[in-house]
Amino acid sequence: MTAIVTSKFRTLNAENFKEDIASASVFVAIGKSDAWSNSTSDTTDTTPFTPYDTIDSLVEARENIFALKKLAAGDVSHVIPRHTWTTGTSYVAWDSNDPDIFDKAFYVITSEFKVYKCIYTPGTGSTQEPTQTLTAPTAESDLYIWKYMYTVAVADAEKFLTTSYMPVKTINVESFADDDAAETALSEGDYAQYLNQKASRDSATAAGIERFEVTAGGTGYSSNPTVFITGAGTGATATAVRTGTVVTGLTVTAKGTDYSTAHVVISGGGGSDATARAVISPENGHGTDPVKELGGFFSAVNTLLDGTGGGDLTVGNDFRQITLVKNPFNFGTSTVSTATTLKATGALSFQSTTSAFQVDELITQGTGANLAQAFVVEVDAGTGYVYYNQNSKTGYGNFVTGTAVAGATSGAQGTPKSSSSQFLINPEVDIHSGDVIFLENRNPIDRTASQIEDIKIIIEF
Repeated sequence: MTAIVTSKFRTLNAENFKEDIASASVFVAIGKSDAWSNSTSDTTDTTPFTPYDTIDSLVEARENIFALKKLAAGDVSHVIPRHTWTTGTSYVAWDSNDPDIFDKAFYVITSEFKVYKCIYTPGTGSTQEPTQTLTAPTAESDLYIWKYMYTVAVADAEKFLTTSYMPVKTINVESFADDDAAETALSEGDYAQYLNQKASRDSATAAGIERFEVTAGGTGYSSNPTVFITGAGTGATATAVRTGTVVTGLTVTAKGTDYSTAHVVISGGGGSDATARAVISPENGHGTDPVKELGGFFSAVNTLLDGTGGGDLTVGNDFRQITLVKNPFNFGTSTVSTATTLKATGALSFQSTTSAFQVDELITQGTGANLAQAFVVEVDAGTGYVYYNQNSKTGYGNFVTGTAVAGATSGAQGTPKSSSSQFLINPEVDIHSGDVIFLENRNPIDRTASQIEDIKIIIEF
């Protein structure tokens, strides 16, 4: 028994993820201020550990979180692998019967950030960069035929264009009553794409046959045979091209329209056994749905961590894990968090300290069965609060009143306030709530108040 997951299903999953971010509370979370090592005494980073989709791995990632930032609808986009047009490079032509087409360079982005789909290739390297924005597929001087798809808007390029991926979107043409309504609602770039998609949809040959591939040349042809085309569609015609007694090609004389299937019969001319297949356009024509046509089953998430985020985004430390968390609760409630930023670490409040605790140091209290350890994530100079994380290296012992807390590096000691309600400062979010839907381990990234971290995440569906 064999089965496949179709590209349409994968694209639909990417679209559902995009809609999820627009309608739900999805946060980018950063965490793990301690080194990639296996013990509290080893503070030297190794290669980031491989994350696993297991309960233990995801729980550990939750424990490491110290700050979250909510994603907005504009922080996610469909993306596709980037193929930058380069002179001399050979590109692949769109083929409706190629199961691996989405793994190939059948489209390009140019130096003007215009995106084109290759409809025909002469089999040599491309030497003429396309620049036209015509509705119909158009040949360049190097004989490549390109269909203009869209132009990447500046704002989309800034958020989602990388060296490996490029943004792709489809404008819902049917959702607008007319062009005036679309122009009012859309940005200049999106309106231009709307017009191109609409013109592609309305083109009389948009859903026609683009070309034919000869699958067998046959033998014995003394004159050009006749080409018969049948199937779900109308109006397509073609003529056979002969080299000697063999059929070597079929020339499209009319693309026709509305083809979803096409059967080709080559007859006459004194020969036999020549066969060919038709390469048909997507169901609504080239250029009508860039996301589906170009394989937009990747999603890019982009957000900026700017300064302290109102005090919630810890600075003066580094992070090594990025997670996406959907619908976490405010701490101590069953209310889904909606704040723009959230502090995820609890803190200790002291009656007095002998000196200042230091970021990243190990703090300990008690011994044996009463041992509590944690890594210092942040020290608030104004309140004196010491924010901390515990994970599998430190264990999850409970800090209590009446026993001093000591810093392993600073030598500082602090006496917790007299009751848990006084010395244990709660986080803003319950890190054990919600769903972890993405986890990535990275090399350490330093955070300072004066810099901005531009976080981009690529997810394949």
